[in-house]
Amino acid sequence: MKTLEKKYWYHLCIDEQGSIMSSVSRIPEKIITDVQRKREEGCISFHPSWRDAVAEGIVADRAGYLSLLRDLSIGLVVRELADNSDKDEASLIHLVRILDEADRSLSKLSEKIEDYYIALNPAELAGYQRNIRSLIDTLTKTTEDPLNRMAKDLQRLQETRTTLAHDIGRLAEKILPNMSALCGPLVSARLLAKAGSKQHLASMPASSLQVFGAGSSLFVHLTAGTNPPKHGIIYQYKGIRHAKRRFRGRVSRVVACQLGIAAKIDLYRGVSDEIFIKKAGERICRAGKET
Repeated sequence: MKTLEKKYWYHLCIDEQGSIMSSVSRIPEKIITDVQRKREEGCISFHPSWRDAVAEGIVADRAGYLSLLRDLSIGLVVRELADNSDKDEASLIHLVRILDEADRSLSKLSEKIEDYYIALNPAELAGYQRNIRSLIDTLTKTTEDPLNRMAKDLQRLQETRTTLAHDIGRLAEKILPNMSALCGPLVSARLLAKAGSKQHLASMPASSLQVFGAGSSLFVHLTAGTNPPKHGIIYQYKGIRHAKRRFRGRVSRVVACQLGIAAKIDLYRGVSDEIFIKKAGERICRAGKET
């Protein structure tokens, strides 16, 4: 094939031997990179006529032209998604979901073990005060009990869960430094996981952020006329949870407003703003006191 001026995108889809890259799996990364770079530089056109490609011997017909364009477009989209994705953000989101799944598993299995113990020891039911952790510790020491091995596995899972929570906290402090300083890294991480991205989280109004995660309660309020929820995920923040009941709504509103600002700082600056954190903390403290 004669040497062609690389004017159109399909000219870049020809390898050194003059063969056309006809599928995504065969299009080398180098070609995708070249097309992406030249497109950004404005050196090539993406809108030639398919007849030009046929006339130059690049493809046999219109169907071949569209097939080649589709394959290259998919390759470019995959490349741009990889370039624009925040691996730390995606990692944090999935780690939070794994942590929540571990919590659900621990809760369900612990409940079943407790039911098992009560069923075998009905005499203790009236004055039952044993907590689940001490019960599991007892089962790990009772080698002849059928649940001995499961109890040991639950202990290991709990230890793994604790380690994972610490790792999530450190990653959240890196990705969401201002939000983590206000409401704690785990609460911030759960807000991010629920939102799906920092962009979405930062674009949410404070009123939505306040009840974010309380979808079921909000639905009951809208359909049955019950009192609206005052807080969602942010209730896990001790400043709200430990506030006096009559102040919780006010504290929740202030926390949501400050978290909305913190989310924007984390998105656009990505560094801790000590002055903002100090002032925001003072506003939250004032909201929980008598006026």
